[in-house]
Amino acid sequence: MKPSPCPGEPDDFRRSVRWWEGFFCGLVVVVAIVASRPYAEMGFIDDWSYVKTAFEYARTGHFVYNGWATAMLGWQILWGAWFVKLFGYSFTAARLSMLPVDLVSIWLFYSILGRFGITRRNAVFGALCLGLSPLFIPLGASYMTDVPGLFVILLCLYLCLRALDARQDRAALLWLAAAAVSNVAGGTVRQIAWLGALVMVPSAAWMMRRRRGVLIAGAVLWALSAVTIFICLQWWKRQPYSVPEHIVQGPVSAAMVAHLLVELLKAVLCTCLLVFPILTAWLPRYKTLPRKARIAIPTLLAVLAGFAFALHLHGSLEHRVAPWLGHVIGTESMFSSTGEMLGTRPVTINLFWRTVLSLAVIGAAAICIIYTALCHQANRKALNTRLRKAVCLLGFYAASYFCLLIPRGLYSFIYDRYLLGVFPVAIIVLLLSYEKEVWEGLPGWLFFVLGAVSLYGVAATHDWFALNRARVQAFALVRATGVEPTRIQGGFELDGWTQLEYARSMNWAANGTSSNIYRAYSIDTGLAPACRLDFSAYTPAVKPEYFIVFNSMPCLSPSDLGPTAYWNWLPPHRRFVFIERRPK
Repeated sequence: MKPSPCPGEPDDFRRSVRWWEGFFCGLVVVVAIVASRPYAEMGFIDDWSYVKTAFEYARTGHFVYNGWATAMLGWQILWGAWFVKLFGYSFTAARLSMLPVDLVSIWLFYSILGRFGITRRNAVFGALCLGLSPLFIPLGASYMTDVPGLFVILLCLYLCLRALDARQDRAALLWLAAAAVSNVAGGTVRQIAWLGALVMVPSAAWMMRRRRGVLIAGAVLWALSAVTIFICLQWWKRQPYSVPEHIVQGPVSAAMVAHLLVELLKAVLCTCLLVFPILTAWLPRYKTLPRKARIAIPTLLAVLAGFAFALHLHGSLEHRVAPWLGHVIGTESMFSSTGEMLGTRPVTINLFWRTVLSLAVIGAAAICIIYTALCHQANRKALNTRLRKAVCLLGFYAASYFCLLIPRGLYSFIYDRYLLGVFPVAIIVLLLSYEKEVWEGLPGWLFFVLGAVSLYGVAATHDWFALNRARVQAFALVRATGVEPTRIQGGFELDGWTQLEYARSMNWAANGTSSNIYRAYSIDTGLAPACRLDFSAYTPAVKPEYFIVFNSMPCLSPSDLGPTAYWNWLPPHRRFVFIERRPK
């Protein structure tokens, strides 16, 4: 019988974390975000709608929705409105309010890793892996609800860990109550964060069931949380121009189920991409695997490479390789078309390199899974109390989180930013598994991998905002000729803001109590299909004569205004946005 490749596991898991290390990690992330120069006086993804609500709250002291936000927004509006009053009514002022949230989120995550018993060095790496990822940096630079929602989840997890570590029963109950109360209040920013009070807190209570009164307290906290959440949702449903989401949105067909399964597979692969800097730690373990596994993994990668080549010949490879899911990472110089503007943009990482990256991610994940399975089979009796603690506390939360993604996968698409809530769970499990099965400290060269990933994230975020600044400049050039904003199509974010400036709300049939304002979209027959922006159905106030596009469009006419140049950090460095006119 062959010896197990897994080393022995140390007996002492208690690690002392230093508060200033977590603060330093958060500060590094904030510096990285600021270094990307994330300013542009226009929206970023959906945050133009949230900024508009923050502006209205700063003016009136009331929540005023506009028919686009599917989240309640909650405390983020109060927090952002305070910065708006302090620094002025601008997109930059609202986004500036998110920097403290970014810092504290990473600080909390470092403390969480330490309370799971992860070594200080690995905790630093895990915290930076989250904060310096190409997903966190652009979202942390925006006024989107994703990072605030993550902050609420991390706060709940931290307080649950404090309850588990408390020596006295009363202290445990107080920490558990603090976790529930803070999560119910904080979850108003993004409703999926309420899984903390509904799932994570009961899991922690069950783990402490031997303590006096904890099970009863846990049940009472869950009931009170559920009632409060129900009341909040009813309030949200009754607000004018709110867009409450429903789990069941219509009949389900076999094709929709197949689409869902593909989306969930893509979500798993995209999660592996996010934790790739940690997965690479298992690459040296490939040589310790059994011979069959050492043959099976390259064979699998060769088959996938051949399949990718066939899809490329068929012209359908684009969304079947990394980053698999769209919205954030793909927009960072990977996807040539992301739907926010007409035309196609030049990319830095083309299909070939995206395929190579996909094979590297799948190969590293396969080595990790096989090695972990062999270690578990060889050491079944050597159960890791830290890993068991993570599975018990986070297992139901992660499963519930993915279940709530099912409606998105059925009726629409799963976006990569939705994975931010399970990204920390994957980091925790991988770090605990590595310390148990491989070695206590991650290899030093992993920091070079993380550095390369973070540099790409910073540069890609800079380029995204540089593009947006060029769009604002092009928009201003057209306005300088006396053209009204409603006659300019600037793309998704600019058109959304124009619609809110000149109409009461977005033209969306899903608008809660105000759905009667919806008007069916009439196709602009004066434009060829290639020059019709899908978002136009939501912005009937915009009747464009001028178009800001990525490249010169054959279905449009050139304007007298030349292209607007901007400089990218990623190649190709010099890029342009073009101003064109409706064809005569």
